[in-house]
Amino acid sequence: MKVPALLGRLRFDVRGFRPGLGWLRRFPGGAVPRIQLSKPLLGAAALVAVGYAGLGGWLALNADSTREAWQASIPSATMAVAPLPPPPKPEPKVVAPATPLPTDAAPLPLPGAQAAAVTLVPAPVPGLVEDSRNGPLPRIAQDGRKPWQVYARPFPATDKRPRVAIVMSDLGLSGVTTGNALAKLPPGITLAFLPYAERLDDWVERARTKGHEVMLSVPMEPLNYPRDDPGPNALLTMLGPDRNMERLEWSLGKAVGYVGITSTTGSKFTANPAAMQPVIDALKARGLLLVDSRINPKSVAGPLANLAGVPRALGDRVIDRDLSRGAIDDQLRELEELAKTNGAAVGFASPYPTTIERLNLWLTALADRGIALAPVSAVVNIQK
Repeated sequence: MKVPALLGRLRFDVRGFRPGLGWLRRFPGGAVPRIQLSKPLLGAAALVAVGYAGLGGWLALNADSTREAWQASIPSATMAVAPLPPPPKPEPKVVAPATPLPTDAAPLPLPGAQAAAVTLVPAPVPGLVEDSRNGPLPRIAQDGRKPWQVYARPFPATDKRPRVAIVMSDLGLSGVTTGNALAKLPPGITLAFLPYAERLDDWVERARTKGHEVMLSVPMEPLNYPRDDPGPNALLTMLGPDRNMERLEWSLGKAVGYVGITSTTGSKFTANPAAMQPVIDALKARGLLLVDSRINPKSVAGPLANLAGVPRALGDRVIDRDLSRGAIDDQLRELEELAKTNGAAVGFASPYPTTIERLNLWLTALADRGIALAPVSAVVNIQK
């Protein structure tokens, strides 16, 4: 049966319909009108209901298979995933060793120069020092040991080559200049410090730690005094022996660990035998050596030391009186010739940058020329 025909069978009267519930009053007794459906329409409705019920039942019974079929219709791919490897163990960090500051490190040994691996005896050594109002003073130990021997930089007695000693004098007043000398000079060079230097004991300890033999540069009266003043507590010819000895002890008490004294100012004092003799006697009593710079050719310091049995060395050249490179090189060559002639030679120098530069260059081939760089203690009493 077609749908229009089916709907035509539905017979009910909807005339007088109004929204709300008041329309119920239009029917007698308030009865609700009945909708009358034909049998064919009821049958059709029953068939539809049965069909939907059957479809629902079939879906309920075959839901799992239906879902699996639907999932199977979707394209898919299966991929094997390998398990992730365990994370690698972190490698230990390798820390490079710290490089020492160049200023404070011992200079590398120069080709031809004496090896720097020399250890000096730490100062002060018990038995080699006595207390005084001027500070610790050197003395000869009861067993006969002398400070100049104990505090000396070791040098092989079997080395028979001619020896050259370089004394770098008047250190300590300038921290920059002194630090530069300690950083750049090879330890075979002897360092002489002024007693006026601040923290002199620290400078001396640093120098000896690096392997340098150490002396004191004692201020003494020059020829043109007082126009050229060597400073307070200088030894003067106008003073008596007691006063000069007190001043000498003032200088000696400023540090420990030195082998002896020298002077680069005493051109007048060292030429006066009466003034110089008490100094020689004091050095002998305390076991110290003397290096006569011979700044005055008429100096009697060396001969007096010889007579008294005080270990002595004699200055032969001031290598940087003229600061030109050529002049310094000439003085160094002359030192070599003197060493070959006399067995040993001593050169004095000041810590100028040019001087240090020429010294280091000169030392690179010194051994190849058959000359040994030696500390001052290794040239005492051998100069002819």
